[in-house]
Amino acid sequence: MNPQAEGWSLGEDVGLPEMVRPLWTRQEGTVAAFGFQTGPAHFNGRDMVHGGIMALFADHALGLTVRRAVDAAPAATIQLDINYIGVTRPGAFVEVRAEILRRTRSIVFVRGLLTVDATLVATANGVWKILSRPAPA
Repeated sequence: MNPQAEGWSLGEDVGLPEMVRPLWTRQEGTVAAFGFQTGPAHFNGRDMVHGGIMALFADHALGLTVRRAVDAAPAATIQLDINYIGVTRPGAFVEVRAEILRRTRSIVFVRGLLTVDATLVATANGVWKILSRPAPA
């Protein structure tokens, strides 16, 4: 797949480990979608994309969704649950779409759906803590 030909552009990958770069993004109405192209570095011993890679990608994409919702205030994952529903084969383009479920003054609840070719392969539910901004020096 050529993500750029499908309307994807290179996204913010600061803090994202090199092995799942580049991060692709595409705005779909009010929802930001994130994607990455899997390859040989992502295989497990059964020729499938390792679940840890999927969790890493979900954590980053959901975190970016939270960051946008809190006007770039610092935030940290305090809980992330992943449910694997389908197999992801190497070479697949994995996409995630996340939505904020609830936001309090200091906590954000978010959910994401991970898909390959419009087929659901995993779900992610997380809780992020909004951190205090450091005091100016």
